[in-house]
Amino acid sequence: MYRQIPFLRFVLFFILGILVQSHYPAGNALSFVCLAVACIFISSIPSVQKQYAFRFLFGLGLGLLLFALAMQITRCAWEKSAWKVNSGEHFYQVQVMDEPVRKPKTYQCKVRILTADSVVCHQCAYQQLVVYLPVDERSENLVAGDCLWVNGSFEPAPAYLQKQSVAATGFVRLGQWSTIASTHVPFSLKLYGLSIRRILLKQLRQIVSDPDAFAIAAALMFGYRNELDANLQQSFRNIGASHILAISGAHFAILFGMLYFMLSFLGNSPKAKRLKQIIFIPLIWYFAFLTGFSPSVVRASAMLTIWGVGELLGCRAFTYNTIAVVAFFMLLFHPLYLFDVSFQLSFMAVIAILVISPRLAKGYESKNRIIQYVWQLTCVSLAAQIGVLPLSVYYFHQFPVFFLLTNFCLIPLMSVLLFFIPLSMILSAVFGNISWMLFPLRQSLQWFIDITEGLNALPFRTIDNLNLDLQGMIVFLLCIICLLLVWIRKRMVYFCYLLILLLVQWIF
Repeated sequence: MYRQIPFLRFVLFFILGILVQSHYPAGNALSFVCLAVACIFISSIPSVQKQYAFRFLFGLGLGLLLFALAMQITRCAWEKSAWKVNSGEHFYQVQVMDEPVRKPKTYQCKVRILTADSVVCHQCAYQQLVVYLPVDERSENLVAGDCLWVNGSFEPAPAYLQKQSVAATGFVRLGQWSTIASTHVPFSLKLYGLSIRRILLKQLRQIVSDPDAFAIAAALMFGYRNELDANLQQSFRNIGASHILAISGAHFAILFGMLYFMLSFLGNSPKAKRLKQIIFIPLIWYFAFLTGFSPSVVRASAMLTIWGVGELLGCRAFTYNTIAVVAFFMLLFHPLYLFDVSFQLSFMAVIAILVISPRLAKGYESKNRIIQYVWQLTCVSLAAQIGVLPLSVYYFHQFPVFFLLTNFCLIPLMSVLLFFIPLSMILSAVFGNISWMLFPLRQSLQWFIDITEGLNALPFRTIDNLNLDLQGMIVFLLCIICLLLVWIRKRMVYFCYLLILLLVQWIF
C-alpha cells in the first residue's frame, strides 16, 4: 500500500517543513539539506545498496530535501507578510484585490500596495493590507481592481491574517483616500476573472430580484458570498450545509456530470473520451477563473485536470497520489495555504471520502437505482462528515445533527439549480426576462430557502458549545484514524493505540 503512494509520503515531509518553520522561525534549512545529501550519498554506495535494511536512506534523503525546501519557501512567505513600516501616517497607492465586504460601519478592502511615499516605499512594495473605509457613496461603488491613494497609519496584522499573506490592517478616515486612474498596474488574472464575474452577477441580479435568492444563486454558481445575510449563513451552519455554499468538488462533480451527459452523443470510443477531456479541462479552469481561484476550487480543478490528462494519455493516476500531487503544488505556490480552513476541510473531506465511502458502499447494494443513489449519497455524506468532524468542532464549536437529512434535501436541489442558473442566464440574454422561462429557477431557489429554514427550525438541530483545543483536536483525529484502521485492517493493535491516545488525553 505505502509503495503505491510515494507522493503522499513526500508531501508529508513538505507539510512538516512548513509547520516546523512556522512554529520555529529560527530553524535552519541548510542543516537538513546537508543531512539529505549525506543520506543520498550513503545510499549510493554499492555495498550499502546490497543491504535491504538501508534501502530507506534514498527516500529519506529526498524527503529531507523537500522538508528543507518547505522551510525555505515558508520563511519567504512569512517575511512577505511581515510589516516593517514604522508607526505614523504615510501615503500609499494601492489596488483593491477582492470585492469589498460590507461591515456594519465600514467596507473591508483587501488591497495590494503598488507604491508609497519615499520614506517607506522600499519597505512595503507589493505587500497586502486590509483597509477599512467609512461607508459613503464612494466606498459603496468600489470594486476589485480599483486603484486608490490612501493616507493612514497601519498596524501589523494578527497571526490569522498573516497566514493569508496580509501584512497590516488599519482604518482610513473620511477624506483621507480617493480613487485614481493608474496605468502602471501589473496584470492580474484573478482581477480579470472577477471583472467578468461582476458582469455575470449583474445579469443574474436582473433575473433573480429577491435578495436572499440572489445571494444563494451567486454563491452556488460564482462563489460570491458577500451578499449572504448573516442569519441565512448561520442557518446553513446550523444544519451542516455551509459546504453547499462554498464551491468545491461537489459543484464540479455536478457540472462535470452535466457536461458529460450533454456530450454523450460523441460515444465512448477512445477518441471520443479524449475529445471530451479536451473540452472539459479548459471549461473547468474557466469556471475556477470566474470564482477567484479559492483553495477549494483550485484543489478540485487540479484533481479533475490530472484525471483528465490521465484519460488523454490512456492511464489513470492513483487517487491518493493525485491528492498528494495537488496538495504539493498548491503548497509550493503558497505554503501558508496549509493554515487556510477551507484548504484543510476540503482535503480532509476528499481523503475521508476515498478511504471510507467505497467500503461503506460495499456493505449494501440495491437493484433499485433510486435506493442505490440514496445509499451512495449517504455513504459519501457520512465519510465526509467523519473526515471533517475534528476540524469542524475545533473551528466552529458545533455539530449539525441533521447533516444527512440536509444533504438528502439540498444536494439534489443544488444540482437542479446548477442546471437552471446558467440556462436561465442564457435564455434571458437571448429572449429577455420572460417570467415563465425564469419560473423554474425562481421557484427552485424559493424551495431551497424554504427547506433551509424548515431544517433550521427543527429542535435539537445542533450540538453547540463544543470546545476543543489544538491538542484535543489532534487526539480526536488520531482516534478516528485508529478506529478506521481497526475496521479496515482488522488488527487489534490499533485499538491499543486508541486506548493509549485516550489515556494521554485524559492525563494531560
